[in-house]
Amino acid sequence: MNRLPAAAVVLAVAGASCGDVAENEDLVVISVGEREVTQAVLDRFIASRTGLGGTLDTPLLSGLLEEFVREQLLVIAAEEEGIEVSEVQVIEETSALRRAPGPEVIRTDGEAVAPESAGGEPEDPDDWLRSRVRDRLMVDRLLDTVVLAGLEATDEALQLEFEANRAFYARPETVTLSERRFDDRESAEAAAGLLREGSGAGEDDADPFLPVGTFRRGELPDAVDEAVFVLDSGDTTDAVETAAGFRVFRVDERLPAASLEFEEVRDVVRLTVLRQEADVRVQALLDDLRRRHPVRVHTASLAFPYVGSLPRVE
Repeated sequence: MNRLPAAAVVLAVAGASCGDVAENEDLVVISVGEREVTQAVLDRFIASRTGLGGTLDTPLLSGLLEEFVREQLLVIAAEEEGIEVSEVQVIEETSALRRAPGPEVIRTDGEAVAPESAGGEPEDPDDWLRSRVRDRLMVDRLLDTVVLAGLEATDEALQLEFEANRAFYARPETVTLSERRFDDRESAEAAAGLLREGSGAGEDDADPFLPVGTFRRGELPDAVDEAVFVLDSGDTTDAVETAAGFRVFRVDERLPAASLEFEEVRDVVRLTVLRQEADVRVQALLDDLRRRHPVRVHTASLAFPYVGSLPRVE
């Protein structure tokens, strides 16, 4: 299950403007049971979830709409359970968010603007942010105290998961790299040649290589991947051209792929099983909520083409 903390969900304090004309903001674009959501409210949610530049494409916008609907359904469930959060909690979380830097607001007509100018000044940005914080806190409490309460994974379930997915829990081949950086190919090739001849830094010299990290096959750019995964520990590459300039890489450690025993990965398997069970519980709750609180997307009023799977109203 993908859960985000409140700070990751509520970053923007003002809304974005969707569509070409301001009057479209008051049109109802989503119905969740008896609740009606306007374009302006959806815009603000989209702004709070994105810090991207350029135009947001239709699949992404549709996905954000469905994320918003999911959250609204869970808020309804929290209200049905009588879950409340104190005003002190809301104020504290809101204050923390206001101190944190937020993303620029992205309008769904493709124009990126600063939060204070997005779609004009909201009537009460404080009310909007507090509402978002309250919703997120209620959903978190619902999941923790009701939906996921008593969630456990039996030893039998762990063993079944491990046996069914041994390849997933195997240790992949990895390399741990350091690099030297150069402004031009000639300098990089000269340094690589000296290293091959054993004429690099002497024992008393500082190591000129900077640590990069540990990587699996496919995680590096193709040129780097091809250069380092044919080397042994301690070997260095020829000059490699990257998007950031020329590099010479050293393989500090290379570990081959290996099968692991259950006890070595028990904790990882447990987290996987718990996540799967959590997803099942949340999905069952959402299915029940949709039956009792039908969702409709009003496509004729929406400022972008909806390509998701929710029911539509033309």
